[in-house]
Amino acid sequence: MTNEERKREKAVKKIETAVRKAVGKGVSKRAIEDTVGQAIIEATEKVAAKKAAVNRTLAKKAPAKKAVAKKAPAKKAVAKKALAKNAVAKTI
Repeated sequence: MTNEERKREKAVKKIETAVRKAVGKGVSKRAIEDTVGQAIIEATEKVAAKKAAVNRTLAKKAPAKKAVAKKAPAKKAVAKKALAKNAVAKTI
């Protein structure tokens, strides 16, 4: 069983116990159905928001690779300093 299946089963159990308690207290079936429907809608919206957030973070990670490519010219500067030292050594 995957994590998603476990989470669904856990959510269903919570809803079932809440419905049983509500029926025990004498709440009307119509009110229970409306409440459960709203809970399901909110849960699906949360899942959609999480997926969108994951997609946004994956899209933001791509430019980080460009920053690594920009670091390469710094190595060339180090090489130029070494050439300058060699030129000073030759003149002496």
